[in-house]
Amino acid sequence: MAEPVLVADIGGTNARFALAEMENGAVLLRETKRFRAKDFDTIRDAAGAYLHSIGAAPASACFAVAGPVTDDNIEFTNSRWVLNIAEMKKGLALKRLRVVNDFEALATGVPVLRQEDFFSVKPGRGDPQAPVLVIGPGTGLGQALIVPFGAQRRVVSTEGGHVSFAPQSDEEIAVMKFILNEHDRVSVERILSGPGIVTLHRALCAISGARFAPVEADEIARAAIEGDAAAQKTLGLFCALLGRAAGDAALATGARDGVVLGGGVLPKIREFFMKSAFVDCFHDKGRMRDYLKDIPVRMIVTDGAALAGAAIMAVD
Repeated sequence: MAEPVLVADIGGTNARFALAEMENGAVLLRETKRFRAKDFDTIRDAAGAYLHSIGAAPASACFAVAGPVTDDNIEFTNSRWVLNIAEMKKGLALKRLRVVNDFEALATGVPVLRQEDFFSVKPGRGDPQAPVLVIGPGTGLGQALIVPFGAQRRVVSTEGGHVSFAPQSDEEIAVMKFILNEHDRVSVERILSGPGIVTLHRALCAISGARFAPVEADEIARAAIEGDAAAQKTLGLFCALLGRAAGDAALATGARDGVVLGGGVLPKIREFFMKSAFVDCFHDKGRMRDYLKDIPVRMIVTDGAALAGAAIMAVD
């Protein structure tokens, strides 16, 4: 990478930007900044504000976006923003702009992360001939695969966060019925995301007859950590259901070389998460329990893995 490249990780809540360079095979990120999506009408405005703040005018860029990239006009799954590639190139005076799925970029960045960028959730031997699943809750529920391909590995982006939620208890059925009053279908992303935490909390309050006061996911997490019983129940169910979803995804994809947890939610609740039923629910697959027991699970605890992945994809 001869010249710095503009890289971005654009989700439903935040947009992160940086200038990236490659040096001896390593990705160097500098001038990393985060902008709130709600403060800007368009991605062009946010990217322009970033470039103006650092006084740079790069010729190339790679944007990782929270949604499927199927054509040149990208609509975000959990944001009002729309990205038209031709208009963005013109607006930022770019010679080259590549747009990729955010979890595809995250998965691409996983191999270049350092050991200290991960936190071990569950040990396991793994199987280097099998895929690695990258999954995690943020504004949505992202999912991608790192798949062995000869001597190399390929990243496959998926929309696995939109598979159907399968309740397994009376309480979970009641949660699903509550959500069906507002939506035609209940995907796992409806409950396993930042907004999903709020939805779960509303549902559980309605089921128990408790009063619900409008709150955000961070406030529920903070209350749970501080000992609030209702918030703890919400966050505990969230972690358990995430364990079940991650185990289901590992079964469905054969990801026996490991599961990597990403997204912005989990590092904030790490201590609570480690005391939760996540691992038990990950393993709880009946006669397929032994298939999952040797799969290692790690959590990404660094901020910027998707930016590193975007930098790598910018030169592919």
